[in-house]
Formats: sequence, structure tokens, C-alpha cells
Amino acid sequence: MCLDNVFVTVFLFCFSLLPMAYLRYYPFRIIATLREQRILIAGHLIIFVVEFLLVTALFVSGHAPMQGNAFQKLYFVCYWPYFLLLMFTIRPFWFRHFFVLGIQAIYAVFIHTATVLLLKQIWMQMTYFASLYFICYLTLLLLSFPGMIWLLGRLFTREQLMKAQWTASSFWKYLGFVPLLLAFYQGSMGYVDLLQQVQDLSGVHLYMLVSRGILVIIGGILVISVRSGFRQVQYMFHAKERSMKMQEHLREIHDYANTLQEEQQKLAILRHDSRHQLRVLAELIESGHYDEAERHLRALRKEVERR
Repeated sequence: MCLDNVFVTVFLFCFSLLPMAYLRYYPFRIIATLREQRILIAGHLIIFVVEFLLVTALFVSGHAPMQGNAFQKLYFVCYWPYFLLLMFTIRPFWFRHFFVLGIQAIYAVFIHTATVLLLKQIWMQMTYFASLYFICYLTLLLLSFPGMIWLLGRLFTREQLMKAQWTASSFWKYLGFVPLLLAFYQGSMGYVDLLQQVQDLSGVHLYMLVSRGILVIIGGILVISVRSGFRQVQYMFHAKERSMKMQEHLREIHDYANTLQEEQQKLAILRHDSRHQLRVLAELIESGHYDEAERHLRALRKEVERR
């Protein structure tokens, strides 16, 4: 194989990993700090260069032939550095990272299937098939990329990621690996071998397209369900907070009403005592006991000052 073709094909292969790496990062962008963004940008560039050089050296040296499912095997090896870099840079959202990885894998499987079906007439018959495959794959990927950005863009909110009760939820322990398992199941069904063995490929092509189209629909439903479910939980959480605040406000009103009632009782007692004391003073004055009335007034004054 021509050396230039090796360089072009390996470059396209390594470049095809970058949009998927960005797609895995996109739902977490809302909490990524400037330092984390710089780490991810530098790390992705370093991984891209290192993998490009290593894979190119692998093919040029003849240690691995550029044929069959060589790139499929390399894909499963080469995407891990990107995934681990993201997972350990923006943490501790381990199960969320696997959920997004699974959705991205479903998307990649569907794009791969669509690419194969577009190129089915020249399957394994061209010297430059690998380069043509990656060009077609990247074209379909970039054309459909805005839809995936829209789908995953509001998967998480900043509140969900930052609050401890969302981070510690056991919900993701059960859901996190579901999309990844679905993608693995579909990706390991051996369609390539079947395409080479069956004479009438029309039924196989239709089944591939329908089954993986359904897989994409399931992935979309999972994302929409998670988004709507969290919105509902968040609404209930805020409703509970409002209810608790209202109960606290009602307790304050109740305490204030009790205080007013106590003050009214004290005022009623004070009015009763005042009328009694005034009546006593009036009787003393009317009977001419001025000294005793004066002593009584002084005693009342001291009592008022003590209160």
C-alpha cells in the first residue's frame, strides 16, 4: 500500500475520534473550569499526535496489515485515552460519563452502518477503500453532529452536577451502563461477516438499517427520559422547598399570633389593675387621706419602674 495513503488514512482515522471526544465532553461543559478546559484541549492534541504517530508506525513497519477489521480493533483501543482523560479531569461523575459514552457509541454504530450501506457497492474492492470510508464517515458524522449536540446539550444542568444529592444518587449506578451495553450488543452482531457470506444482501441491509435505527431511537428516548425525569424531580424538589418555607412562614405567623394574644391578655390585666388602682386612689382622695394616697401613688410608680 502507498505510504501517502497510509498517512492519509491514519490521519482520517485519528481525526474521526475527535468529534466523539468533544461529544462526550459537551454535556459537562457547564461545570468545566478554565483550567480543566485547557487540560482537555492540550490532552486531546497530545493524544491525537501520539496515536497518529504510533498507528502510522504500526502500519508502515508491517506489524499490522491495513485490512479487514484492523481499524475496528484500533478504534476500541484508541478512544480509551480520550475517555479516561475526560473522566479524570471532570469528576466524580463516573456513571454519567459511561452513560454519555454509551449514547455516543450508539450514535457511532449508526453512522458506521449508514457509511457501510452507502459504500456497499464497492465493499472491500478498492485499494483506497479505508480512506473513502473515513471521508464518508466523517461527512455523515459532521452533518448529523448538530442534532447530537442539541440532544445532549441539556442532558445535565449545573444544579444537578454541583449539588451533592444529585452526585450521590444511586440512579446512575443502574442506568449508566445501559446505553453502552446496547451499543456493544448491536456492534458485536457480526454484520460484516454476514455481508460476506450471504448472496442476497438486500434483506441484511434492511435489517441492519432498521435494527440500528431502532437503537438510535432507544438512545434518544433514554436521553429525553433522563432530561424530563430530572426536570420533574427538580420541580418536586423545588415544590418541597416552597412547601417547607410556607410551613416555616405559617409557624412564624402562629408564633406572632400567640405573642399578640399574650400581650392582649397582659394589657387586659393591666387595664383591670389600673381601674382598680384608680378607684382606690379616688376613694382615698374623696375621704381626705391625702398622705396615704401619695404613698399609694409612689408604690405604684415603683411597681411600674420594675416592670
